[in-house]
Amino acid sequence: MGNYTKISDLVTGNEGSAYITVDGQNRYFFEVSKIDANIEFKVATRRLFGRRMVQHKVVGAEGKGTITMYNVSPAALAIYNQYIKNGKVPQISVQTTNEDTGSTIGRRTVVMRDVILAKVPVAYLDDSSEDLNTTDSDFTFDDLDDLESYKLPENMR
Repeated sequence: MGNYTKISDLVTGNEGSAYITVDGQNRYFFEVSKIDANIEFKVATRRLFGRRMVQHKVVGAEGKGTITMYNVSPAALAIYNQYIKNGKVPQISVQTTNEDTGSTIGRRTVVMRDVILAKVPVAYLDDSSEDLNTTDSDFTFDDLDDLESYKLPENMR
């Protein structure tokens, strides 16, 4: 009877933290409102002679994500300005930790490496808005390190 997932072990999305490293300098990524990252398989499909069913083969993978950021830091614009002025793109990694202290599964910490933000905010004004000033961007990443993973819930160990 105890072999089920308890709702208290599910992790809420706002329990965690994010850090960004730009050219070796690490800092708390306080501008992040939301981050959603995934790895997608690249799949080749072929129907070989004598077969009626299409077959599939994983031939690669791609790291993609979306991020919502508050427009409060000059750091993101500085990255783009560095590329515009000098042609240099800094090395960027983002580390996220999901940790809900009410859960028995622990925490998950991952580092996404070689992150490229598709766009960053330059200016935004809206005289009819009372919302917080945010921007959404897609991003890619080329590598991933899983530093710490969730455990089975206490009642399933």
